[in-house]
Amino acid sequence: MESVLTDLTGKTAIITGATSGIGKETAIALAGKGATVVLACRNVSAALVTAAEIRECHPGSQVEVGPPLDLEKLDSIRKFAAAYQEQRRPLHILVNNAGANIKSKWHTPEGIAGLVQINYLGPYALTRLLEPSLIASAPSRVVNVSSIMHRCGSFQDPAHFLRDTTRYQYDNTKLANVLFTYEHQRRLGPLGVQSCAVDPGSVRSNIWKGNAAHQRPPISWVVNYLYAPISDGASAVIHAACADWAQPAKRVAAGQSQPPPPLRFYARGLFTSPGVTYPWTVESGLLGTMRYWAWGLSAIGHSMLDWHTRRLTKGRFASQTKLQQPLPVTPAILPLAASGHTRYRAYH
Repeated sequence: MESVLTDLTGKTAIITGATSGIGKETAIALAGKGATVVLACRNVSAALVTAAEIRECHPGSQVEVGPPLDLEKLDSIRKFAAAYQEQRRPLHILVNNAGANIKSKWHTPEGIAGLVQINYLGPYALTRLLEPSLIASAPSRVVNVSSIMHRCGSFQDPAHFLRDTTRYQYDNTKLANVLFTYEHQRRLGPLGVQSCAVDPGSVRSNIWKGNAAHQRPPISWVVNYLYAPISDGASAVIHAACADWAQPAKRVAAGQSQPPPPLRFYARGLFTSPGVTYPWTVESGLLGTMRYWAWGLSAIGHSMLDWHTRRLTKGRFASQTKLQQPLPVTPAILPLAASGHTRYRAYH
């Protein structure tokens, strides 16, 4: 079991989407551990209110509101990153929390599907633009909030993925988050920038409010009565941000290179069960359909039992956040996760 850092004094953390939900709870937790927390949000007025609430919760805590950050707009992302780096401040923790579930079908001026922009390319661009600060502050960490639904994602054509507005795009954007995390860890891990992804589990967060269907029974009943409150659901993200990765370097024989840094994906409680994490692959045909529905029913069952298992056993079961084995990935889509499609070099 990993140890968790309890003192983050002297560390600086940027958290996106921190005015509500998991982002807000993560900001409260990191501020309580002594970190200087920068709230990166689109609504500056709401961020100021959140900052005041955190200071009230943790008197003396260092909480700041950064420049406006709208992940829908590349120009806003560039301005935020430029303003931060002009201050020559350290950056030890970047939590890419902000995201959306179902959005109306729209495209950015660059031709990117709106959901892809918010959930994947926005955080991707922000992370890449802040890399100089992350490297200079190493050891540093990037936490990308993914979802159990990334296990349903599947795409082979980067150009189609970036433009697509179908209902499956949420799954694909969360898969892209994981793939980017793995490739970022491979490339920057040796420089001291640790990248990990995390599945927060089933949580009663605002992400369910983006679709009218989620506000009606039976989905609303499941979310409101069976899913975890936000204060509980943020635990996996907080763990990912604070887990102590410090390990002594392994000795290698002369002439051999240091082994690559490990790939990390965190999940909590019943979301670490083999019924959820079994590394199945998306397949076509009858067998593929049967496996998909079998996994889906298992995942839904686990999601409805997770919080109440923890609550009824008073935390004795389904409370630990654990590392999961990396999912099998298709080499053809790793270049997308690493550097983007050639048509969209503007995101570098």
